[in-house]
Amino acid sequence: MNKSMLPAQLALLLAPMLAEAQTSRIDQVLIYPGGATVDRVAAVKAGARELRLSCLGARFDPESLQIRGEGVAIGEVSVQTLPRAALPECANSALELRLRELEDNQAGVNAEIQAHELALGYLKRYGEGDSRGSATPIAGTAETLRKSGLDSLQKQQALQRKKEELERALAPLRAELDRQQQANAQLRTVTIRLSARADTELHLSYRTPFAGWEPVYRALLDTDTGKVLLERHAQVAQTSGEDWSNVKLRLSTAQPRQATGITPPRPWTLDILPPVVTASAPPVAMYAAAPVAEAKVAVSGSRVQQADVSFDVSVFQGEFATEFEVPGRSSVNADNQRIALSLGSTALETRLLARTQPQQETAAYLVAESKRPAGVWPAGKLQLFRDGAFMGQGRLQFGSEELIDLSFGRDELVRVSADPEARNAGSAGFIGSRAEQKRGHVYRIENLHKKAFTVQVLEPSPVARHEDIRVQAQFDPKPTEDSWRKQPGVVAWTLELPPGQQLKLTADYVISYPKDARIGGLR
Repeated sequence: MNKSMLPAQLALLLAPMLAEAQTSRIDQVLIYPGGATVDRVAAVKAGARELRLSCLGARFDPESLQIRGEGVAIGEVSVQTLPRAALPECANSALELRLRELEDNQAGVNAEIQAHELALGYLKRYGEGDSRGSATPIAGTAETLRKSGLDSLQKQQALQRKKEELERALAPLRAELDRQQQANAQLRTVTIRLSARADTELHLSYRTPFAGWEPVYRALLDTDTGKVLLERHAQVAQTSGEDWSNVKLRLSTAQPRQATGITPPRPWTLDILPPVVTASAPPVAMYAAAPVAEAKVAVSGSRVQQADVSFDVSVFQGEFATEFEVPGRSSVNADNQRIALSLGSTALETRLLARTQPQQETAAYLVAESKRPAGVWPAGKLQLFRDGAFMGQGRLQFGSEELIDLSFGRDELVRVSADPEARNAGSAGFIGSRAEQKRGHVYRIENLHKKAFTVQVLEPSPVARHEDIRVQAQFDPKPTEDSWRKQPGVVAWTLELPPGQQLKLTADYVISYPKDARIGGLR
């Protein structure tokens, strides 16, 4: 048999199997923070009575399977899970086809190397002479043998290098195939009884917990214009056992595994508790209630393997659900590698200011203050850039406030200093019945910018939580806000400081309380 015909004959033999394995394709995927809904499309011919889809991954929930189509009546649906070895027609993934191609190339190179070795052996025997003939070839024959041998050796060396390159290319592919086969030792076959009146398409959707996405943001500040470009990105990964090749991707902030309703209210009952048992009382351990078992997640089945894709679902708490549609088509392999996707950007109008809290740190930070942008912004990692330079990484997490702050590192052109805190203690009230403490803070802020700059100084002042504690506060100059961002006790000065100018701020407190009382919070 001609060996060159084997690949063609093998392809003819495998053609029916390949066709059966490719009767459906993944068209689109809706990804949640902790799972995904996969939508497959299968072609159905007019008059078809049954559709059998094999080679589906076994890492989806069969109870979530839904089938729909126009012009086709759906009957019985059966799902069968089989070992991979029982479905030889499924050995046709893109990775396996690539492996076969490289292995065929490797076999061809080995054949050529053996052919050159055969030729070199013949030339060597011919040059050494045969016992039945002359041992010394003529000069012309010697030159021909030399050139032939040199040509064969050079080709053999080139082939050897090509063989080594093929082996290096095959090694990671074989390792990846082994990993995939071990992770997906089972495959599923879906058989659908149907009645199709015309050529149509059938849509199958199912959910898998082995996928997820998380948001990543980039804030790019232009200090000349004061504008911030807030970019949305998403990181997607999956280990569902099926590669998503050239599919439409949609990202949702919904969490299907969350509770779907509130916990029913329990009656509010009042009762008189039994007397407290003193240490000298006899032990009552025999009457103690049994300890409540700690709630644990079952470690069986698919829940254990969800650790393959570790996305923090909690970052979406408190946000309304929305969806993002990724433009074009994308591919995400089932190898747990994170794929970065761009979801667009939003320009923010901001107010730049240097914010400082001298009680905590004598440094000012450049802050871009802006109104909260419209839409849903799930909490996620935030990368900060100032005039193209990477400043650091934080976390974007909008609360219910109308204003948001984006901090872009220290502002070295705003100098902050604080005098040592002044302290004094004494007695006050009728016959010294009250204790009194005084605190004094002095801050100096200097603008080294070449232009006027907005400076905001925050000062946490003491707040009394009891009527017997009295606080007198005196500030110079008067703060622009008595309760900054609706936080009691936090005062703020927000001032426009000319270039080269210095601002002095003072905060003096007198705290009095009953002399014998223990006061918490005194520093």
